Amino acid sequence: MKKSGQITVFLSMCLLCIWALLCVMLESARTAGSRYYFQVAAGGALDTLFSRYHRRLWEEYRVFALEYGKEEEIVQNLESYIQEYLSVNNWYPMNLESVEVTRLVGISDREGDLLAEEVLSFMELGAVTKLFVEPEQGESFFRDVAEASSVHTLSGIYDGQEKEARKLEQAVDKLIRNIQEQERLCQEIAQALEGDDNRGFFRAAKDYRKTAGKYPGLMRQYEKQAQALSAKNQQSWLKVDEVSGDLQEDREQLFRQQWNPYDAYLAQDGERRREFAGWETWADHNLSLLDETEQLVEDCVEHQEELEEEGDQELALAAAADHWRHGYKNSGLARNPSSGDKEKQKLLDQVRQLAEGGLVEAVMPAGTTISGAVLPKTDLPSGSMAAGSKGQVGTAGNSLAERVLINEYCGRFFTNALSEDKHPIRYELEYLLHGGGTDRENLEKTVTELFAVREGMNLIHILSDPGKRQEAEALAAAITGVTGLAPLVKIVACVVMGVWAMGESIQDLRRLMAGKKVPLWKQKGDWTTSLDNILNMGRGQMMDAGAGEDNTERGFTYEQYLKLLLLKTDPQTKHMRMLDVMQMNIRRQEPGFRMENCAYGVDIRAKACGKHMFFGLPIVENMVNGQEGYYLEAAGEKAY
Repeated sequence: MKKSGQITVFLSMCLLCIWALLCVMLESARTAGSRYYFQVAAGGALDTLFSRYHRRLWEEYRVFALEYGKEEEIVQNLESYIQEYLSVNNWYPMNLESVEVTRLVGISDREGDLLAEEVLSFMELGAVTKLFVEPEQGESFFRDVAEASSVHTLSGIYDGQEKEARKLEQAVDKLIRNIQEQERLCQEIAQALEGDDNRGFFRAAKDYRKTAGKYPGLMRQYEKQAQALSAKNQQSWLKVDEVSGDLQEDREQLFRQQWNPYDAYLAQDGERRREFAGWETWADHNLSLLDETEQLVEDCVEHQEELEEEGDQELALAAAADHWRHGYKNSGLARNPSSGDKEKQKLLDQVRQLAEGGLVEAVMPAGTTISGAVLPKTDLPSGSMAAGSKGQVGTAGNSLAERVLINEYCGRFFTNALSEDKHPIRYELEYLLHGGGTDRENLEKTVTELFAVREGMNLIHILSDPGKRQEAEALAAAITGVTGLAPLVKIVACVVMGVWAMGESIQDLRRLMAGKKVPLWKQKGDWTTSLDNILNMGRGQMMDAGAGEDNTERGFTYEQYLKLLLLKTDPQTKHMRMLDVMQMNIRRQEPGFRMENCAYGVDIRAKACGKHMFFGLPIVENMVNGQEGYYLEAAGEKAY
């Protein structure tokens, strides 16, 4: 019997279709798995790449960053890591075609913002548990430091005004001495006439004319100086208005009251100026009178023989003397030139000069050698920031609470002038503050800034202490003497208080540099210098740096004061300088190290060609148009 194969063919075709469907389904699932596997390969390659973080940077500063030479090096490493995944015999055969870095973020990009993020993450993990200032106190301490700096600025303005007032008083003294000399010569003229001394008369008349002739010039000099002081006073009020926002209301009022002596001084000086101007008119009158008297004497000398014969010579000279004595206008000047204690004034000036120059030598412990290290001038991360070569400006570390945490980090990982660690650049915290080119420059600027803060704090303390104000006024009275205008004593008292604050600040810095503590806001028992100590300081006799040692448990150390000063530093500038220091120190062992070649984050795009495994049947190949492989793409990103 002839057999039919229709059923067999039909079933074979059905099985073929079912098998093709299964192959397509399996290939589809495998393709989806391939895409996931390739994505895993790309992500794993990034993880492996970032596990190669710079070890020394982590060990010394707890900062993650990936060092690389060129971008091609990163690509090559990623390709090798991905190949490790693709070389495995599994269900996902594929060939890597390319790896592209779409974004490469350096640790020094965004003006140090990324470094700040890492530092904050490290600090927030509780790595540093003991903080000398709690983050929530950052705003309060920032206001304190800003207020102290503003008070220092006002003190400098006041000091400048006092110098102008002193010049004005010197001009007044010259006028008074000139007037007194004119009156002395007036008496000599009268005595010469009464004594029938022609030669004495002409000599005294010559000297009088010369002395009186100087008066207009002295008056112009005096008026010029009075106008300069008035202008300085107006500028000072503008400066007070400018910085008053940093002062608490009660302290602002305190400083505005301290400027009142200048207003009163200038008001009284206006009366004194009119008095001197009036004397100038009388001086012109006396010169004219002298011309008339001199003519009478010359006539007497010319007709001397005739008068002698007639016996009228004495009458003629008596008439000349009478003409002079009755016509001469006396100044009626009751005051004398300043007769105060000039020696004490000089000692105060010596203390001011000490504060203005050579401050570092004055406050450093005896025998201290100041580092002369010079920082590299080029190839620093902060240099690229100055050149504007980086992109988006950072925002991390801008809040005062974050600044406190970052400053604590700086105190732990960076050295300062009192640190035992001897890095090539020794004053690292000082560099963060000022960014100078040498250790000495950074130390000098830091000491000056710290001095300004301490001076402001100390001056506020003096102004708030009635007893200290009375001591300052007593010394001012001794310096000015009993002559001059009454407001001048108030002006000099403010100068004494300013110098007193300077001297106390020098002593504060000497204590800090000796490793001791100094309170930010002092109480009465924390004060270490008397006015006698200040005068001795002007003689070059410095106090022992251990004065006030009973209070060493209160206050802040030198390092802690530097952290307070860093609150005022621009955050981005500080972060870039931190990168500078890290780079300089790591270069001790790795000369070619650059922070700019350290990556913080990388974004990539990888492409591969997958191979089909279940498309071997012709019918299946026809279903996929004979495609031998398929393209895969994976994107990945990684950052520390």
